[in-house]
Amino acid sequence: MSTQQVEILFICGSPRSRTSEALLSFVEQGVREVGARSRKFLLSNKHIAPCNGCGHCEKTGDCILADEDSRLFANDDYAELVEALSYADALAVVAPLYFAGPTAQLKALFDRMQPFWSRSYLLGQKPPPKRPAQIFILGGGGDKHGYDPLVTISRSALAVAGFSVEKIQNFIGFKHAKDVAPFPTDEEAEGIALGELAHLRKAAAAQREFEQRAVAAGRAFARFVGKSMIKLELQAELMQLEAEMAELQSDEPDASVPLSSAQDDIGADTASYRIVNQLDSDFEALKQTARAAHSTKSNQAELDAAIEEAVAQMSEHDTDEDVSKDVEESALPEDETGAADNPPGA
Repeated sequence: MSTQQVEILFICGSPRSRTSEALLSFVEQGVREVGARSRKFLLSNKHIAPCNGCGHCEKTGDCILADEDSRLFANDDYAELVEALSYADALAVVAPLYFAGPTAQLKALFDRMQPFWSRSYLLGQKPPPKRPAQIFILGGGGDKHGYDPLVTISRSALAVAGFSVEKIQNFIGFKHAKDVAPFPTDEEAEGIALGELAHLRKAAAAQREFEQRAVAAGRAFARFVGKSMIKLELQAELMQLEAEMAELQSDEPDASVPLSSAQDDIGADTASYRIVNQLDSDFEALKQTARAAHSTKSNQAELDAAIEEAVAQMSEHDTDEDVSKDVEESALPEDETGAADNPPGA
Protein backbone atom coordinates (compact mmCIF):
# COMPACT_ATOMS: atom_id res chain seq x y z
CA MET A 1 0.00 0.00 0.00
CA SER A 2 1.44 3.38 -0.97
CA THR A 3 1.26 6.43 1.29
CA GLN A 4 -1.35 7.89 -1.08
CA GLN A 5 -3.75 5.13 -0.07
CA VAL A 6 -3.38 5.73 3.68
CA GLU A 7 -6.17 7.48 5.58
CA ILE A 8 -5.44 8.82 9.07
CA LEU A 9 -8.26 9.81 11.40
CA PHE A 10 -7.57 12.80 13.66
CA ILE A 11 -9.48 13.08 16.92
CA CYS A 12 -9.10 16.33 18.80
CA GLY A 13 -10.10 16.02 22.44
CA SER A 14 -10.33 19.71 23.29
CA PRO A 15 -13.67 21.34 24.06
CA ARG A 16 -12.33 24.54 22.47
CA SER A 17 -11.48 25.28 18.88
CA ARG A 18 -8.10 26.81 19.57
CA THR A 19 -4.65 25.54 20.59
CA SER A 20 -5.20 21.80 20.17
CA GLU A 21 -6.74 22.26 16.75
CA ALA A 22 -3.84 24.52 15.79
CA LEU A 23 -1.41 21.71 16.65
CA LEU A 24 -3.58 19.25 14.76
CA SER A 25 -3.42 21.44 11.64
CA PHE A 26 0.40 21.28 11.60
CA VAL A 27 0.45 17.48 12.04
CA GLU A 28 -2.20 17.13 9.34
CA GLN A 29 -0.10 19.33 7.06
CA GLY A 30 2.77 16.86 7.37
CA VAL A 31 0.47 13.91 6.66
CA ARG A 32 -0.80 15.52 3.48
CA GLU A 33 2.68 16.57 2.34
CA VAL A 34 3.57 12.91 1.77
CA GLY A 35 0.29 12.25 -0.04
CA ALA A 36 -1.75 10.57 2.71
CA ARG A 37 -5.40 11.41 3.32
CA SER A 38 -6.82 12.72 6.59
CA ARG A 39 -10.17 12.95 8.30
CA LYS A 40 -11.02 14.93 11.43
CA PHE A 41 -13.37 14.36 14.35
CA LEU A 42 -13.25 17.53 16.45
CA LEU A 43 -14.95 17.29 19.84
CA SER A 44 -15.29 21.06 19.91
CA ASN A 45 -18.19 20.76 17.44
CA LYS A 46 -19.37 17.19 18.16
CA HIS A 47 -21.56 15.79 20.88
CA ILE A 48 -20.68 12.47 22.50
CA ALA A 49 -22.99 11.69 25.39
CA PRO A 50 -21.37 9.98 28.39
CA CYS A 51 -21.89 6.23 28.84
CA ASN A 52 -24.64 5.50 31.35
CA GLY A 53 -23.59 1.92 32.05
CA CYS A 54 -26.94 0.43 30.98
CA GLY A 55 -25.42 -2.85 29.72
CA HIS A 56 -27.35 -2.76 26.43
CA CYS A 57 -24.18 -3.28 24.38
CA GLU A 58 -23.36 -6.41 26.37
CA LYS A 59 -26.41 -8.09 24.84
CA THR A 60 -26.48 -6.54 21.35
CA GLY A 61 -23.01 -5.15 20.68
CA ASP A 62 -24.53 -1.75 19.92
CA CYS A 63 -24.81 1.41 21.99
CA ILE A 64 -28.38 2.30 22.95
CA LEU A 65 -27.48 6.00 23.06
CA ALA A 66 -26.85 5.88 19.30
CA ASP A 67 -29.88 3.70 18.42
CA GLU A 68 -32.17 5.48 15.96
CA ASP A 69 -35.35 4.30 17.71
CA SER A 70 -34.43 4.37 21.37
CA ARG A 71 -31.46 6.68 21.78
CA LEU A 72 -31.74 9.25 24.50
CA PHE A 73 -29.90 12.05 22.71
CA ALA A 74 -31.05 13.04 19.24
CA ASN A 75 -27.82 14.87 18.45
CA ASP A 76 -25.39 12.16 19.54
CA ASP A 77 -22.48 11.81 17.07
CA TYR A 78 -21.35 8.34 18.15
CA ALA A 79 -22.48 6.67 14.91
CA GLU A 80 -20.29 9.07 12.89
CA LEU A 81 -17.34 8.26 15.14
CA VAL A 82 -17.77 4.48 14.71
CA GLU A 83 -17.99 4.88 10.94
CA ALA A 84 -14.82 7.01 10.89
CA LEU A 85 -12.96 4.49 13.06
CA SER A 86 -13.91 1.60 10.78
CA TYR A 87 -12.41 3.29 7.71
CA ALA A 88 -9.23 4.63 9.32
CA ASP A 89 -5.88 2.99 8.65
CA ALA A 90 -4.39 4.81 11.64
CA LEU A 91 -5.40 7.20 14.39
CA ALA A 92 -3.87 10.43 15.67
CA VAL A 93 -5.30 11.74 18.94
CA VAL A 94 -4.51 15.34 19.86
CA ALA A 95 -5.12 15.41 23.60
CA PRO A 96 -5.01 18.46 25.86
CA LEU A 97 -3.86 17.67 29.37
CA TYR A 98 -6.44 18.30 32.11
CA PHE A 99 -5.12 17.41 35.60
CA ALA A 100 -2.75 14.78 34.15
CA GLY A 101 -5.65 13.11 32.30
CA PRO A 102 -8.04 13.58 29.38
CA THR A 103 -10.69 16.22 29.04
CA ALA A 104 -14.26 15.34 30.01
CA GLN A 105 -15.22 15.25 26.32
CA LEU A 106 -12.39 12.87 25.39
CA LYS A 107 -13.07 10.64 28.41
CA ALA A 108 -16.72 10.41 27.36
CA LEU A 109 -15.62 9.34 23.89
CA PHE A 110 -13.28 6.72 25.37
CA ASP A 111 -16.04 5.34 27.60
CA ARG A 112 -18.28 4.91 24.56
CA MET A 113 -15.76 2.32 23.25
CA GLN A 114 -17.54 -0.19 25.51
CA PRO A 115 -19.50 -1.82 22.59
CA PHE A 116 -16.19 -2.79 20.96
CA TRP A 117 -15.21 -4.55 24.18
CA SER A 118 -18.59 -6.30 24.46
CA ARG A 119 -18.42 -7.60 20.89
CA SER A 120 -14.96 -9.11 21.32
CA TYR A 121 -15.06 -10.39 24.91
CA LEU A 122 -18.73 -11.17 25.56
CA LEU A 123 -20.36 -11.84 22.20
CA GLY A 124 -17.45 -13.66 20.56
CA GLN A 125 -17.36 -11.46 17.48
CA LYS A 126 -14.19 -11.00 15.47
CA PRO A 127 -12.21 -8.06 16.89
CA PRO A 128 -11.30 -5.14 14.62
CA PRO A 129 -7.89 -5.28 12.92
CA LYS A 130 -4.96 -3.79 14.81
CA ARG A 131 -3.86 -0.42 13.45
CA PRO A 132 -1.25 2.07 14.66
CA ALA A 133 -2.07 5.16 16.72
CA GLN A 134 -0.14 8.09 18.13
CA ILE A 135 -1.08 10.55 20.86
CA PHE A 136 -0.06 14.19 20.62
CA ILE A 137 -0.19 15.69 24.12
CA LEU A 138 -0.11 19.43 24.72
CA GLY A 139 -0.62 21.71 27.65
CA GLY A 140 0.75 24.69 29.48
CA GLY A 141 3.20 22.62 31.52
CA GLY A 142 4.00 22.78 35.20
CA ASP A 143 1.91 19.76 36.35
CA LYS A 144 4.20 17.76 38.62
CA HIS A 145 2.05 14.64 38.07
CA GLY A 146 2.97 14.45 34.40
CA TYR A 147 0.64 12.82 31.86
CA ASP A 148 0.80 9.07 32.56
CA PRO A 149 -2.92 8.87 33.47
CA LEU A 150 -3.86 10.27 30.05
CA VAL A 151 -1.61 7.76 28.29
CA THR A 152 -2.92 4.77 30.26
CA ILE A 153 -6.58 5.64 29.71
CA SER A 154 -5.98 6.26 26.00
CA ARG A 155 -4.14 2.96 25.51
CA SER A 156 -6.87 1.00 27.26
CA ALA A 157 -9.78 2.53 25.35
CA LEU A 158 -8.15 2.55 21.93
CA ALA A 159 -6.99 -1.07 22.21
CA VAL A 160 -10.55 -2.46 22.23
CA ALA A 161 -11.34 -0.38 19.12
CA GLY A 162 -8.41 -1.94 17.25
CA PHE A 163 -5.68 0.66 17.73
CA SER A 164 -2.24 0.15 19.25
CA VAL A 165 -0.56 3.29 20.57
CA GLU A 166 2.89 3.22 19.01
CA LYS A 167 4.24 6.56 20.18
CA ILE A 168 3.53 9.46 22.55
CA GLN A 169 4.36 12.89 21.14
CA ASN A 170 4.98 15.49 23.85
CA PHE A 171 4.11 19.03 22.80
CA ILE A 172 3.82 20.50 26.28
CA GLY A 173 4.36 24.24 25.85
CA PHE A 174 2.92 24.55 22.34
CA LYS A 175 0.81 27.67 21.93
CA HIS A 176 -1.67 29.04 19.46
CA ALA A 177 -0.14 31.59 17.12
CA LYS A 178 -2.35 34.32 18.61
CA ASP A 179 -0.87 33.62 22.03
CA VAL A 180 2.74 34.08 20.86
CA ALA A 181 3.88 37.66 20.70
CA PRO A 182 5.49 38.47 17.34
CA PHE A 183 9.12 39.41 17.42
CA PRO A 184 9.39 43.21 17.21
CA THR A 185 10.85 45.07 14.27
CA ASP A 186 14.12 46.96 14.60
CA GLU A 187 12.29 50.21 15.25
CA GLU A 188 10.05 48.61 17.89
CA ALA A 189 13.02 46.90 19.54
CA GLU A 190 14.69 50.25 20.32
CA GLY A 191 12.27 50.90 23.15
CA ILE A 192 12.36 47.36 24.61
CA ALA A 193 14.76 46.18 27.27
CA LEU A 194 17.37 43.63 26.23
CA GLY A 195 16.03 41.04 28.69
CA GLU A 196 12.53 41.31 27.29
CA LEU A 197 13.87 41.07 23.73
CA ALA A 198 15.71 37.89 24.64
CA HIS A 199 12.52 36.46 26.12
CA LEU A 200 10.51 37.30 22.99
CA ARG A 201 13.19 35.84 20.75
CA LYS A 202 13.24 32.62 22.81
CA ALA A 203 9.44 32.28 22.74
CA ALA A 204 9.28 32.82 18.98
CA ALA A 205 12.05 30.27 18.37
CA ALA A 206 10.37 27.69 20.62
CA GLN A 207 7.06 28.10 18.83
CA ARG A 208 8.71 27.83 15.44
CA GLU A 209 10.45 24.63 16.58
CA PHE A 210 7.12 23.20 17.79
CA GLU A 211 5.47 23.89 14.44
CA GLN A 212 8.31 22.38 12.42
CA ARG A 213 8.40 19.33 14.67
CA ALA A 214 4.64 18.84 14.32
CA VAL A 215 4.82 18.90 10.52
CA ALA A 216 7.76 16.47 10.56
CA ALA A 217 5.90 14.18 12.97
CA GLY A 218 2.93 14.09 10.61
CA ARG A 219 5.13 13.13 7.66
CA ALA A 220 6.90 10.42 9.66
CA PHE A 221 3.63 8.99 11.00
CA ALA A 222 2.09 8.75 7.53
CA ARG A 223 5.17 6.98 6.17
CA PHE A 224 5.16 4.59 9.13
CA VAL A 225 1.52 3.74 8.53
CA GLY A 226 2.20 3.12 4.84
CA LYS A 227 5.05 0.73 5.65
CA SER A 228 2.92 -1.03 8.28
CA MET A 229 0.15 -1.61 5.75
CA ILE A 230 2.63 -3.01 3.22
CA LYS A 231 3.96 -5.37 5.90
CA LEU A 232 0.45 -6.59 6.72
CA GLU A 233 -0.30 -7.17 3.04
CA LEU A 234 2.92 -9.17 2.59
CA GLN A 235 2.16 -11.22 5.70
CA ALA A 236 -1.33 -11.99 4.37
CA GLU A 237 0.10 -13.07 1.01
CA LEU A 238 2.68 -15.26 2.76
CA MET A 239 -0.01 -16.94 4.86
CA GLN A 240 -2.05 -17.60 1.73
CA LEU A 241 0.95 -19.11 -0.05
CA GLU A 242 1.72 -21.31 2.96
CA ALA A 243 -1.89 -22.51 3.02
CA GLU A 244 -1.76 -23.33 -0.69
CA MET A 245 1.52 -25.20 -0.25
CA ALA A 246 0.07 -27.19 2.64
CA GLU A 247 -2.95 -28.07 0.51
CA LEU A 248 -0.72 -29.21 -2.36
CA GLN A 249 1.38 -31.34 -0.03
CA SER A 250 -1.73 -32.97 1.41
CA ASP A 251 -2.78 -33.95 -2.12
CA GLU A 252 0.49 -35.86 -2.82
CA PRO A 253 0.17 -39.70 -2.85
CA ASP A 254 1.34 -41.52 0.27
CA ALA A 255 4.27 -43.79 -0.56
CA SER A 256 3.28 -46.22 2.24
CA VAL A 257 -0.16 -46.85 0.74
CA PRO A 258 -0.35 -49.20 -2.30
CA LEU A 259 -1.35 -47.36 -5.44
CA SER A 260 -4.65 -48.26 -7.07
CA SER A 261 -4.88 -49.30 -10.70
CA ALA A 262 -5.87 -45.77 -11.60
CA GLN A 263 -2.61 -44.50 -10.03
CA ASP A 264 -0.19 -46.98 -11.65
CA ASP A 265 1.03 -44.42 -14.16
CA ILE A 266 1.64 -41.89 -11.40
CA GLY A 267 3.53 -44.50 -9.39
CA ALA A 268 5.63 -45.45 -12.40
CA ASP A 269 6.52 -41.84 -13.05
CA THR A 270 7.46 -41.44 -9.40
CA ALA A 271 9.71 -44.51 -9.58
CA SER A 272 11.41 -43.15 -12.70
CA TYR A 273 11.89 -39.82 -11.01
CA ARG A 274 13.52 -41.48 -8.01
CA ILE A 275 15.87 -43.56 -10.22
CA VAL A 276 16.96 -40.47 -12.14
CA ASN A 277 17.54 -38.57 -8.92
CA GLN A 278 19.56 -41.45 -7.50
CA LEU A 279 21.59 -41.63 -10.71
CA ASP A 280 22.34 -37.92 -10.55
CA SER A 281 23.29 -38.19 -6.89
CA ASP A 282 25.60 -41.17 -7.45
CA PHE A 283 27.10 -39.56 -10.50
CA GLU A 284 27.93 -36.33 -8.65
CA ALA A 285 29.30 -38.17 -5.63
CA LEU A 286 31.54 -40.36 -7.74
CA LYS A 287 32.71 -37.42 -9.80
CA GLN A 288 33.85 -35.68 -6.65
CA THR A 289 35.60 -38.86 -5.47
CA ALA A 290 37.27 -39.26 -8.85
CA ARG A 291 38.54 -35.70 -8.76
CA ALA A 292 39.93 -36.20 -5.28
CA ALA A 293 41.76 -39.37 -6.39
CA HIS A 294 42.97 -37.81 -9.64
CA SER A 295 40.50 -39.88 -11.67
CA THR A 296 42.02 -43.28 -10.89
CA LYS A 297 40.90 -46.30 -12.87
CA SER A 298 39.26 -47.86 -9.83
CA ASN A 299 37.05 -44.80 -9.29
CA GLN A 300 36.27 -44.66 -12.98
CA ALA A 301 35.27 -48.34 -12.84
CA GLU A 302 32.95 -47.62 -9.89
CA LEU A 303 31.45 -44.72 -11.81
CA ASP A 304 30.89 -46.86 -14.91
CA ALA A 305 29.34 -49.62 -12.81
CA ALA A 306 26.92 -47.18 -11.14
CA ILE A 307 25.88 -45.73 -14.48
CA GLU A 308 25.38 -49.18 -16.01
CA GLU A 309 23.29 -50.26 -13.03
CA ALA A 310 21.06 -47.19 -13.20
CA VAL A 311 20.67 -47.54 -16.98
CA ALA A 312 19.74 -51.18 -16.51
CA GLN A 313 17.09 -50.20 -13.97
CA MET A 314 15.70 -47.62 -16.37
CA SER A 315 15.72 -50.15 -19.24
CA GLU A 316 14.00 -52.74 -17.08
CA HIS A 317 11.38 -50.17 -16.10
CA ASP A 318 10.85 -49.20 -19.75
CA THR A 319 10.51 -52.88 -20.74
CA ASP A 320 7.90 -53.43 -18.04
CA GLU A 321 5.96 -50.42 -19.31
CA ASP A 322 6.11 -51.72 -22.93
CA VAL A 323 4.87 -55.17 -21.90
CA SER A 324 2.09 -53.64 -19.84
CA LYS A 325 1.13 -51.44 -22.76
CA ASP A 326 1.09 -54.40 -25.20
CA VAL A 327 -1.15 -56.38 -22.87
CA GLU A 328 -3.56 -53.46 -22.50
CA GLU A 329 -3.72 -52.81 -26.23
CA SER A 330 -4.28 -56.53 -27.05
CA ALA A 331 -7.35 -56.42 -24.83
CA LEU A 332 -8.86 -53.50 -26.73
CA PRO A 333 -11.23 -53.87 -29.75
CA GLU A 334 -9.63 -53.52 -33.14
CA ASP A 335 -11.13 -50.12 -33.81
CA GLU A 336 -9.52 -48.78 -30.62
CA THR A 337 -6.04 -50.21 -31.40
CA GLY A 338 -6.13 -48.89 -34.95
CA ALA A 339 -5.79 -52.36 -36.56
CA ALA A 340 -8.89 -51.83 -38.74
CA ASP A 341 -7.40 -48.66 -40.15
CA ASN A 342 -4.07 -50.34 -40.95
CA PRO A 343 -4.71 -53.82 -42.54
CA PRO A 344 -1.69 -56.14 -43.15
CA GLY A 345 0.33 -55.10 -46.19
CA ALA A 346 -0.99 -51.58 -46.17
